[in-house]
Amino acid sequence: MAGSRADKSEAELTAYRRAHIGFVFQFYNLIPSLTAHENVELVAESTTDPMSSEDALAMVGLRDRLDHFPAELSGGEQQRVAVARAIVKRPDALLCDEPTGALDVETGKLVLTAIARANREVGSTTVVITHNAAIAGMADRVLRMGGGRIVSIEINPRRIVPEDLAW
Repeated sequence: MAGSRADKSEAELTAYRRAHIGFVFQFYNLIPSLTAHENVELVAESTTDPMSSEDALAMVGLRDRLDHFPAELSGGEQQRVAVARAIVKRPDALLCDEPTGALDVETGKLVLTAIARANREVGSTTVVITHNAAIAGMADRVLRMGGGRIVSIEINPRRIVPEDLAW
């Protein structure tokens, strides 16, 4: 997107976000009356070159839960549907806001594994915002914030996989 943000209309910014940014929220934001497949397909239909909804759900380990409604899924499964919904459009950037905040440790690791796999296989630049310091071990770079500003930037010499996180 050439030029500065100030050069873009709200419609252009919305179109850019819709086409190039995937969002994963802490509280899933799934549509309760749609199945897992339909929740992901809704986003796939709004972009130009999506992967199949089935492939996105398979990438997060939910191939066998396509026809289940959010109320029929655990919290971790709902969050993985949210990850599938975010990655189905093959975003340039994947923004994850406290993606494990509402989950227990083991389920959180499953969600982080799904995010890491999507990062690796889709090639999205992934940003995870979290208060959980243990998750920092997965990152290439860790930016710590304080008072609304970046107070430090660290490079991880060796990233760890979600299964090895010590919560």
